[in-house]
Amino acid sequence: MNVSEFQIHEVTKEDLQQIAVVGTHLHKWQGESTEDIQSVFKQQALVQLDPLNPAGRNHDLFFQSRIKNYEIDTFQKIVYPKKLVFEAYFPNLMAISKEHFPLFLSQMKKEYLHKYYQSRLEKVEKIHSGILDEAVKFLQKNGPSTASDIGEIAKIKPDFSFWKTSNLAGMSLEILWILGRVIISDRDENWRKIYNLTEEYFESVLLEKTDLTHEEISYEKFLIKQKSYPLITLGKVSISKAGSLFVGKRKRILPEWFRTNYSDKGPHILKTEGEQWGVAVPYNWKDFLEEDLDNNMRAIAPLDPLIWDRDLTLKVFDFDYVWEVYKIPKDRKWGYYVYPLLFQGKLIGRIEVKFDKKTLNLEFFNLQLEESFELDNCTENAFINLTERWKSMLKAKTITSDRSTKFIN
Repeated sequence: MNVSEFQIHEVTKEDLQQIAVVGTHLHKWQGESTEDIQSVFKQQALVQLDPLNPAGRNHDLFFQSRIKNYEIDTFQKIVYPKKLVFEAYFPNLMAISKEHFPLFLSQMKKEYLHKYYQSRLEKVEKIHSGILDEAVKFLQKNGPSTASDIGEIAKIKPDFSFWKTSNLAGMSLEILWILGRVIISDRDENWRKIYNLTEEYFESVLLEKTDLTHEEISYEKFLIKQKSYPLITLGKVSISKAGSLFVGKRKRILPEWFRTNYSDKGPHILKTEGEQWGVAVPYNWKDFLEEDLDNNMRAIAPLDPLIWDRDLTLKVFDFDYVWEVYKIPKDRKWGYYVYPLLFQGKLIGRIEVKFDKKTLNLEFFNLQLEESFELDNCTENAFINLTERWKSMLKAKTITSDRSTKFIN
């Protein structure tokens, strides 16, 4: 009789909800003040970055939902000067805890560049031969700089774009960053990038080449992603009569990672009764089920790991969410910049929030609750506490609301 090396655990949908919330550190406060940012960031491993700022940027809302008295803009004021962070696409733009840098550096090479970056590199060098070395020499001489600091080449604007960078200096720094030769060492008050040479920013131990294979690097990056969000969709999963494991996303996730003897801290597979799709979870997922949930309401940033995977959010929480900032108004279902609301492990609705930097007024509007959820005194008080924390974070003077949130005034 064949004994499979793999195991698929069956759980309830409520179990998956609990694992998702606890695994993203949203079940209780992870700290009381901005002094706790370092520990929260390290345990989470990565935070997605985005420049849009209707009432705090994505990373601000990320920390507001985990640190009780978080203050606006303090994430970048703490982690960049202390050299605790690097930025990289994983797959979107992420701030990543520095101890993981060697894994990424090993693949920051010209031969691994996406075709888009290779084409831009060729075009940039064709316009200005030796531009990358010129940018490096500038940083060696002048230290941390923005693209606009780099003299004449900052004035040259090619007839092609490179993401949102339009001048030649910015393009050269972006390429050097993608190649790991420079680091985004800080962000100014307008969220513009400040670059520095990698060897000037990080200690030498983080610049040493890893001896891991590409497969081992992929596995380690998978575990990093699970630190940020514990549920990773595998697609359809099954174990054959011969004991082989099949996962739907075979190009990204290797079945052998789930062998019972592959790693003591390797991921496990969960699925719910009657479902063919499965999710990968951390090895200690059962501990998550023992945690209590507090009674605080939290606004979830649109790019928070809890709701990264929109299809999985729908499957696990029965919550339909789309970030509609790039849709034209007539095509929006929920609104421009809508925050899901989390309360006692459930996604109960959505809210829009806007901060006027001139009047210092914080506006709450367009509250949309799920049909299955009704406000009571407990949840109204939790919502009011959320608005007060938000007001404190932004140092707003006043709060206003529309009819949907009239109970907060």
